[in-house]
Amino acid sequence: MDCLLAFKTEKLRHLEEGCRQNGLAMTVQRRVVLDALAERTDHPSADQLYDAVRGRLRGISRTTVYRVLETLVGIGVVQKISNPESKARYDANTVRHHHVHCIRCQRIEDMHNSALHLAQLPTETEAGFTLIDYSINFSGICPDCRS
Repeated sequence: MDCLLAFKTEKLRHLEEGCRQNGLAMTVQRRVVLDALAERTDHPSADQLYDAVRGRLRGISRTTVYRVLETLVGIGVVQKISNPESKARYDANTVRHHHVHCIRCQRIEDMHNSALHLAQLPTETEAGFTLIDYSINFSGICPDCRS
């Protein structure tokens, strides 16, 4: 088994385990969306995932894909990433990490840099929010768009 297939298999196993731990039944629709998400290393939109799964599962609707993704976000198995393009993107990696967004092609990549981790998360904001987590989003120009 090559390295990429092993990574996808492990990622899918992790996603399915997260669903089971949250009492979420593994329907055919959820499984096909999880499989499509596990295959990807980018941060796809719901529309991109719909395009990927509609050929795999006859009759699946765009609405079903959106509902599955929102359910997975709700139980913490998938992370919804906001970005300047205002289209939600989804990430199967829920471990704290940050993102960089290309302002030209809209590509989003993970950023893993320990210097970006706060030594201690403040407990409250001036507006009274209790903080539980954080992520930092950067904007820039990717290598493909620079050349």
